[in-house]
Amino acid sequence: MGDLLMRRRSLRLLLPCAVLLGAAALGLSGCAAPVDPSETRESLSEVTENPAPPKADELYDVELHPEPVVDPVDCDPYLVVTARGTGEPSQGQLLSPVARAVSQARPGDVEVLDLDYPADTDIKEGGTIGVRTLVDVLRVQAETCPAQRFVLLGYSQGALVVGDALAAPENRMVGPTVGSVDEETLDRVLAVVLYGDPRFVGDEAYNVGSYDVETDGLLPRPDGALDAVGERVRDYCVAGDFICQSSLDFDEEPHVEYYSNGMQGDGAAFVITRLDRAGTDLGRESGDAPGDADERATPTPTQAPTQTPR
Repeated sequence: MGDLLMRRRSLRLLLPCAVLLGAAALGLSGCAAPVDPSETRESLSEVTENPAPPKADELYDVELHPEPVVDPVDCDPYLVVTARGTGEPSQGQLLSPVARAVSQARPGDVEVLDLDYPADTDIKEGGTIGVRTLVDVLRVQAETCPAQRFVLLGYSQGALVVGDALAAPENRMVGPTVGSVDEETLDRVLAVVLYGDPRFVGDEAYNVGSYDVETDGLLPRPDGALDAVGERVRDYCVAGDFICQSSLDFDEEPHVEYYSNGMQGDGAAFVITRLDRAGTDLGRESGDAPGDADERATPTPTQAPTQTPR
């Protein structure tokens, strides 16, 4: 079932756009997908309001269907997986320039995959498929490529998918039957960057942005659900984003502000710093002097977030 993944080695931006957005030093920009706040909120609310499990719970149950739903890809040193938001295209999404900045910082060392899941308004069905697909990507790549390390990027519904894939099944909103990422594979996840996360929890230490610490997302995850990778997470949320700051104020602009507020560059810088640190650690393990690690410039975000991880 390798057709469940769309592989892309190079990322292009869709130009021209209705709005062309900044961070020019890194080539960071993108086109915001149209957002219908009421439809988006309704689709997310359906996850908790309708107790019936989706068909995907059985179709993607790992005990009933243990064979991976993906095929392995190349064993480059780093695999960057992007999980787009509802209705976004595979290319030109919010995460595309973030992934491209990471690729440019490590030329020839990065494989980029866009998680091919529905990303439509049926969150329970499509999200379950997304979680199973991501769990299998990590499992298959860990088995095929023993030295490969992972970077996971998620926006909106994609942030829900990434977070739930990394959480224990009992802490998930979708995909409790689809299997888990084992501890050894989790250790190979170098960085996780989320934007506009429906499962945002305001008091988590890894949060970044202008959010209200006392306000959670529409579907907040249990406290500590991502503790296993917490030091490697950046969860970006801005004030007024009705997805990560649960609100009845249906203003779509804050939820797409990440295209223009410098947080793409900040997320890319965080990932590249994590890659630098991992490279240094690997060099020390192999007996190299700390100064022998490959030093590359870390990009500077165009706009610093108003809050930083505590």
